[in-house]
Amino acid sequence: MNQLQPPGLSEVIQILAAMPGLQLVFLLLAAVTWLGGGNILVAYHYKRVGKSPWAGFKPFAFPFRHFNAREWLILAGLAALAFTFCGFAMSLNPR
Repeated sequence: MNQLQPPGLSEVIQILAAMPGLQLVFLLLAAVTWLGGGNILVAYHYKRVGKSPWAGFKPFAFPFRHFNAREWLILAGLAALAFTFCGFAMSLNPR
């Protein structure tokens, strides 16, 4: 049976090299917004509850059930902004 194989590193580099520069910028902004903003939000949450900001970087440390309304709104805003950047990147795809 022919199973799909994940793309190799050379294939991923080839795909990224074929993208227009502005599209890569928007994808990078989306990644930085989601990953960086999410990590800052989790560190802020742990600081608020009196734990070390580094406590969120332990494996399987999911603080979401203890988020307050403000933190949920920030998380929703980060998701919306990251999806917006992804949408801009997809709209620049030349066909």
